[in-house]
Amino acid sequence: MRIALFLITLATLSLCSAQNLAELELKLKDRLTQLRSAKSNTEINKLNSQFTKEMGEFLKKEGAFEFEFTQLSTVADLKSEDGLVRIVHWNLEYTDFTYSYAGFILHRDIDNESTAMFSLIDVTDPYTLIPEQVIDAKNWYGALYYKIIPVEYNNEFQYVLFGWDGATTSSNFKLIDVLVFKGNTAKFGSPLFVNKNKVLKRVVFEFADKSTMSLKMDQKRNRIVFDHLSPETPALTGLYSYYVPDFSYDAYVWEEDRFILNEDVIAINDAEDKESTIYVMDPKTGKVKKETYKLKWINPEDKQHDGDISHVARTPETENPSETTNQNNEETIPKKKWWDRRNPDNLSVTTGKYRKNRRRPPEP
Repeated sequence: MRIALFLITLATLSLCSAQNLAELELKLKDRLTQLRSAKSNTEINKLNSQFTKEMGEFLKKEGAFEFEFTQLSTVADLKSEDGLVRIVHWNLEYTDFTYSYAGFILHRDIDNESTAMFSLIDVTDPYTLIPEQVIDAKNWYGALYYKIIPVEYNNEFQYVLFGWDGATTSSNFKLIDVLVFKGNTAKFGSPLFVNKNKVLKRVVFEFADKSTMSLKMDQKRNRIVFDHLSPETPALTGLYSYYVPDFSYDAYVWEEDRFILNEDVIAINDAEDKESTIYVMDPKTGKVKKETYKLKWINPEDKQHDGDISHVARTPETENPSETTNQNNEETIPKKKWWDRRNPDNLSVTTGKYRKNRRRPPEP
């Protein structure tokens, strides 16, 4: 009888807590609406400070880690598959179309039965630090993350992050970063990426604002697949705001305990992929939003689709692509010589040589 009474009491308390959090979320929604409607930079900074404070207080409440937001449509909420990390963050767009970001990281410690919270302070552009540096949450790059992948390195779990940054009016960024928890701190950067003879703690791509870049995890093949970026013309080499996808793909493939760069990989959508979600800019409002679109996969070997696909089916599992022949039995294209391969140093890892600092320092 006592056990039953305890369970009923616990359930009642949980229900009351959830209702309380739902009411607080509505207040957050009102504040966020004010923030999104702000007309001046001063007003944006003031309202963001208020929203950040209220969000921080919300996330400290009991049950907040598990609470699902339903009203904050322009807040990015990312959770790790192991249920230990949650990143709640959002973007700010100023009147001159520059961007800034803010948010929090929540990290659950199962052993201590506690949850630590870290504020994300956006003060660093992707092109102001070299890819070999480690930074903390108070010196954050600033981005909207759309993928988090737990990996094990040096007997500890780290979290690979895929992010997007609206950057400037002429270029966008995507980055692969790593979130690591050390003691009472949250840090970004870990030597997981091997680019030829270089070991990088993160990978940053800059590309033209008018184009889009694919960066996704291929779980089936343990690799990160992305568009290879090239300048629109050879004369623009090194000016990354003029780089666009060139219809080829590269990948960082997980081998033992690192991601190793592989060039000219074959990228395909798996048959079980039904839809994909990306962050895009709404051209009418200028705000970042989520957009989901359905994927229609066509098997190149399906006889019902003869004529729909003009090329011979090739997959990453093909042991020797050169052995594949086309339907007309034409001569096979010989494999490239080693000196024909692209230099992976052209992967658009940004160092700040060509861009001006765009981050707006916080107002006093």
